[in-house]
Amino acid sequence: MHSLRTVSVLIAAVVIVQLAQSALAVHIPLAMSADALPVYALGLVAAAYSSGFMAGAWVGPRLLARVGHIRVFAASAAIAAAGALALHWADLTTVWMLVRVAMGWSIALMFAASESWMNAALPRAERGSVIGVYMVCTKAALAAGAFLIVPYAGADPEPVMIAAAFLALAMVPVCFTTVVPPPAPKAEPLALRALFETAPAAVVACFLAGLINGGVLALAPIFAAQIYGPATATSFYAAAWIGSLLLQWPVGKLSDVIDRRLVIAACAGLAALAAAGLAYAAGRVPFWAAAGLYALWGAGALSYYGVAVAHMADRASQGAMARATSGLLFIWASGSILGPLAQGVIVDFIGPGGIFLFAGAMLAVLAIAMLWRRTAREPTPRAQKELFQDKHATSVAAAELSYGERKGEA
Repeated sequence: MHSLRTVSVLIAAVVIVQLAQSALAVHIPLAMSADALPVYALGLVAAAYSSGFMAGAWVGPRLLARVGHIRVFAASAAIAAAGALALHWADLTTVWMLVRVAMGWSIALMFAASESWMNAALPRAERGSVIGVYMVCTKAALAAGAFLIVPYAGADPEPVMIAAAFLALAMVPVCFTTVVPPPAPKAEPLALRALFETAPAAVVACFLAGLINGGVLALAPIFAAQIYGPATATSFYAAAWIGSLLLQWPVGKLSDVIDRRLVIAACAGLAALAAAGLAYAAGRVPFWAAAGLYALWGAGALSYYGVAVAHMADRASQGAMARATSGLLFIWASGSILGPLAQGVIVDFIGPGGIFLFAGAMLAVLAIAMLWRRTAREPTPRAQKELFQDKHATSVAAAELSYGERKGEA
């Protein structure tokens, strides 16, 4: 596949970034716990990262236009690597938050540069298959990266050194590529109200994906460490991504056949049951059973975002889809800021099981909302559906990757 070879350096770079991201996702909760910081502080730090990511996604197109894809990626990787190293000296919540804002901003710019470049390099006929490879590789990296720090405790410096090394190494394939980068993407207004009028179910699902998943993924290592011991945090975190990796494509292809809102409701229902099981059974069942429940949670909760984007694609005009997907990303990001804050406070009041009590309740709300929307509006006929292409929240540039149509491809 010629197009896959063309963007292979970009996929390699993002995989390296995700290895670092996954390692930090496990290390940060354990390191903050070692500093005796309260759980709500971890929620603040997770929200700070999402805020920085949102800001980076917003300014990405303008920076790409000013200095180009390679310089944006390389400079952002350098900032992210320095931020990872700075985490070792963070001892106050405010310091953790400032560093993570900077890292979120730089990671968003790395995704904006790589995915915008990838979109320009892929012909529409091969875009879906290449994106499938891209998503499988990045989700596998998110599952595998956590195991890079298995031998180390929360107070050890090695995890941040490993993450910083990977973030720096991500520059290598991008800087050494012989492929000419594309012109910068054009930024367009998001028109959030129009999004809700077009596909309210997609808007609700994307907001709740951020609200639920942002907090659970940030706090799950603490949940496992407090109940089953710090050594289990890595395997527990990876279980969710493994579950998502196994179920994402079957769920997406099923949504091409039946109403996507029913598929989102089923995913939310599965994840809600798993969350309820975790909230009740954690500490009463062996670790392997808890990890299995968390994998089921990931299979449902981490799989419906792409289905929601596909639902928007069914109802939005082709020319408006890139802007629509960008808007959904910002809706997701707003939820991912609020979710960790709410869940951090809940956990401090009722204990680690509060993570999954909150998640289960919100997932039940999502399932009910999707079923209600199906009665309020007829499903899209199968013949009018856009074929599902896997999508998770990364950057504004990713808006065009799955459903965008560049000039000349119509």
